[in-house]
Amino acid sequence: MSSGLGTQYIRSMTKRNGYSLACLSILSFIACAILYAEFSDYAQLPLIFLMSACIVGFIIAVCKIQEPDYSFMLNGQGLLYHHKKGFLLIEWDNVQRIGIPTINQGFETHELAFIGVKLKDPEKILPAVSLRLISHLLIEQRATFHQYLKSNLHDLNQSPSELSLNTDPYKAKNGYIYKGLRGMFAHRMKYLRLYSGFDILIPDTAIDRPVNEFIHLLKAHQQAASVTLYDVSRKIS
Repeated sequence: MSSGLGTQYIRSMTKRNGYSLACLSILSFIACAILYAEFSDYAQLPLIFLMSACIVGFIIAVCKIQEPDYSFMLNGQGLLYHHKKGFLLIEWDNVQRIGIPTINQGFETHELAFIGVKLKDPEKILPAVSLRLISHLLIEQRATFHQYLKSNLHDLNQSPSELSLNTDPYKAKNGYIYKGLRGMFAHRMKYLRLYSGFDILIPDTAIDRPVNEFIHLLKAHQQAASVTLYDVSRKIS
């Protein structure tokens, strides 16, 4: 069963210009090495600095090239987030709300560089997420998570660091006990939902268009999937 919109693939901004940056870094390094051989007595330190910058540029390029060709696949089933560390499938019927997370700083409210997804049943995704992706998400969201905790210190009975590294077992509604990284991720989602209104935060660098436009696309796919499911249910009944 597929939605009327069909399957759609989204490229990551992080993936862009990887090969171009790699070629530029290599050529620049070769040029600097030639200049170093000729003028090392006059400009040794600047040329060493430039060659070091070329090496850093090449490393960044390699990281870009290693990113998946597509960061998202949208179809009638749901939203598949594809990262080099693993996959995260969020089914449309488990999505309650999609939006841009905000945080209060003093008297101002600031939008964060993430797409937020609030789930009807956060525990549903826990068994399927790879441990490598969980580890990446915990690290990637740590600074943002601490922002939320620090803005709600009056509600906490533990320090932000203790909550961020909460290794206590997590007991799901069905009685299953999640330990280790899955348990930490479950606790993280619980506090994110409490203070941000979302369970999952996905960085805006994973998309190829403005955040508002991407959110509109997600909602369109979710609506199309709901209509398709309703039509199928009517035919069956």
